Amino acid sequence: MERIHDQSLSERLDRRYFHHLQQPSIESEDIYFSGQSFFLPRTPETTWSKDEATILAQEVSQSPAESNHRTHDPSSHNRGSSGWPLTEKYYSLSEDRDRSCPKGTLIKTIILPTIIIIFPMTMLVAGLLGLIFGYRVKSEDSLFTDVSNSGVLRDRSVVLVDYSATRIVFVASWASTLAPLLAGFVMSLDSFRTALVMFRSSSSAEQTELPTPYQYSLLVGLCLASIGRLRRYFSYSAENDIIVPPILRRAARTLTLTLVLACIVFAADTAVHYSTSTIAFDQITISSEKLAYGRALSEACLTLSRLDNLGLPCSRNGITAVDDYDTYAAGQNEIFFLNHDTSSTSQIALVDSDPTKGNNASTQIALLIPQPSTLSPFRDYRAETAGVMMTCEPVTNTKCKWTDGVLGEETFSQFNCSDNFYGILGKMAKIDDSGHLINDPDVPTLATKPGSVIQYAYFEDSDLNIPYDPVGNLGTFLEDSQLINPVHVAIAARFATISQHAGVDMTSDPGIHHVGETMNLDLVLNCQYTTYAVDYSWVNSSARVNKMAASPNGTLAEIFHGYNLAGGFSSFDNDLADSVLQAALTKNSTEFAESLANGYAKRIMSVIGPFLSPRENIEEQTRTPLLVAKVPKAPLAILVACCLAYVIFGITAATFAYRSLRELDVRDLAFRFSLPALGLHAFRDNLTDAAAVETGKDGHRVFEENKIGVERVRVGVHGAPKIGFELRSFI
Repeated sequence: MERIHDQSLSERLDRRYFHHLQQPSIESEDIYFSGQSFFLPRTPETTWSKDEATILAQEVSQSPAESNHRTHDPSSHNRGSSGWPLTEKYYSLSEDRDRSCPKGTLIKTIILPTIIIIFPMTMLVAGLLGLIFGYRVKSEDSLFTDVSNSGVLRDRSVVLVDYSATRIVFVASWASTLAPLLAGFVMSLDSFRTALVMFRSSSSAEQTELPTPYQYSLLVGLCLASIGRLRRYFSYSAENDIIVPPILRRAARTLTLTLVLACIVFAADTAVHYSTSTIAFDQITISSEKLAYGRALSEACLTLSRLDNLGLPCSRNGITAVDDYDTYAAGQNEIFFLNHDTSSTSQIALVDSDPTKGNNASTQIALLIPQPSTLSPFRDYRAETAGVMMTCEPVTNTKCKWTDGVLGEETFSQFNCSDNFYGILGKMAKIDDSGHLINDPDVPTLATKPGSVIQYAYFEDSDLNIPYDPVGNLGTFLEDSQLINPVHVAIAARFATISQHAGVDMTSDPGIHHVGETMNLDLVLNCQYTTYAVDYSWVNSSARVNKMAASPNGTLAEIFHGYNLAGGFSSFDNDLADSVLQAALTKNSTEFAESLANGYAKRIMSVIGPFLSPRENIEEQTRTPLLVAKVPKAPLAILVACCLAYVIFGITAATFAYRSLRELDVRDLAFRFSLPALGLHAFRDNLTDAAAVETGKDGHRVFEENKIGVERVRVGVHGAPKIGFELRSFI
């Protein structure tokens, strides 16, 4: 190095405070302005102009001691004075008419940090709220409680958005990313107000409100948005006998508020990330035009005169068979299709009924519904249809008497339940060559016995005494108003012990009669079937009964009863035998009765169903299945509020900065709240210091660190661990 200053850093700073170090000899000129005195440095070797300044460096011409003895005479405006430290950066150079920052320069100074604070947060809030409200799910209230999202719609704490949850939280995450970065720009704008306050304090009698050198270093750190300096400020201000100047407190308060706001944004963003989820949601649209999925008795059945049809119902419509055979045959075909679940238009569904109906807790009702394959899985409706429910209870040993081994046959079991329901299980009925029942003393009149193990008959009463005879085979023909609902049915059946479910033995069941030492089990069921007008809902491809009312007369019930001609045989008899074998796989006689009742009800509806016609739905809705984001409102509102607070914060800081610069151009002082300015102040080189100051067209000098280029002063270290280290400048 060319030479080394031998004085220590502390000595240098003390001497610089009183006057100067390695600078040209400077004089000062006193100026009075607005009742206050200011000091104008005068450098004989320096020529200042509005456009440029030329600085000549020379050795120190006078000692600091000489400088200290110079006094200030307010009455002398043109003679030298050095009563103000040379190291001060701010001087009133002249009595300028316009001390404020030019408007164009002012706007240029504050516009960039203001935009950086306001624009990103404004766009973020606009984008986030645009996604939320632009894609917000709008749905009408569901007509049915079975819809899975009916509860979600009533939840006012969340908002449903038809948009990817991942993308929503991605947009929201930018808030927590931007928030900490904005503190520096907020403090940059706030530094102009801080500079103005500091200038006012320096120019007035309130110089006790100025910061100490160490407090000034804290102030610079706070203006640079340093979290470390803020932490040190809190520990420093908590010490005893420490007086913190207002400008330092204000800067710390501003930075603290900015960082607290950033922490709240981070917490709210975390809450939005954690609580936002994707759920399945059905968007509901109430249909104004209703389809016809209901079922009711057809016009052909309503207008048919049973008296003209030999007393038979519309399921045996001889008039139609003669006039329009294809229509008649289509009805008979549909009976087969429904019974075997192959119909293309309708289906029989066994649905749980009201447990208060009937004698069996698990009794189901058979409903006629449209073929599900023809229905949209996203259309729900409520309609009215016909239903059949059958209940049965075992009366094997309570109403009937048994005699085994009659007619010399060990396998014959004679039962006698009433005067009109008796017979012998195991014995074939007497039939003619055409398959019709002939006079058989072991089969009651109007009873049907299609085989040796099944016998059934229909009655008007539960005691099985009065045979049901609408046609008038035994007496008077019954008008439609005389038809009954419900219709009572007695069924006697036999099954083998091997037909039981593995591990089940019903030989000792109280509802079962075990025939001697044989492998046969007999029972008698007292049943009744009832037709209903059923109000039901079809939601999510499943039926649910809302309410049901028994049919006011027996017209529907007679469609099935009249279809089974007394003394004749049909495929139904084979179905009944199959139902007995299915029921035999249950655990006891009670479950046997329930199983047989449900199967029988389905068979009854298969005969009634073809003679029902469509009816308009009561109400219906369309569901649009969506995967939506469920966003909680509380953390979202906090996040948006904090982002808007940053916008307000930016506008406020920009307003204060604007007012400060309009009052006085303190850009030079504000820009010196930086580490480069501190470094140049401590290790000043005339050429570097002059190069860092730019004079604008308005004649205002402004510190610009980006103007610093090649420097001749180096910062070195002198000392040892035992004596400590000192920083020195090397040239």
